[in-house]
Amino acid sequence: MTAGPGQSAQLLLEVVPLLDRLAIPHAIVGALAASYFGVVRGSLDADAIISVSGPTTRIDQLVLSLKKLGLSVSLRMGDPSDPLIGVISLEDSHHNRVDLILGIRGMDPAAFSRVVETSLLGSTIRIIGIEDFIAMKLFAGGPIDLNDVRGVLEISRSMIKMDLLRQLAIHFGPQTRASLETLLTEK
Repeated sequence: MTAGPGQSAQLLLEVVPLLDRLAIPHAIVGALAASYFGVVRGSLDADAIISVSGPTTRIDQLVLSLKKLGLSVSLRMGDPSDPLIGVISLEDSHHNRVDLILGIRGMDPAAFSRVVETSLLGSTIRIIGIEDFIAMKLFAGGPIDLNDVRGVLEISRSMIKMDLLRQLAIHFGPQTRASLETLLTEK
């Protein structure tokens, strides 16, 4: 359990066993994934992408289960123009925050098969694969996202399967593919 503020990663670790029990595929994204790939930056929350396909009762079941953990839970569904299908935001009594992203439009469904299992604070976690991470960040396109991509390309480029990365960027559209090619040529 979290003992105070600034422990959003710990809060995420408390949620992962619930996702496992409910058989919900998930992968850590955001600042924690960036750190895993070598780009350390601060963040006040922890993020994971989850796959809750099927009836909305699965989402309702997850929300109810999270509330039973004593968390403040809100659900926001994206409209058709939103790149995020939806987000379940969790907060504990210490204001630690976790966002469970319900999907990203254009994301390759096989992304969950490319996760990297690793350890964090004594727990096994799943980090989104490096190529999926880069493609998602390029699609998001914000300044922090692009800086994360630049950092990962600089530090962990040898780990990247470029053919797969280019293929994933195409899933997100021509602008994402163009952004990738621009960043690949930067020095």
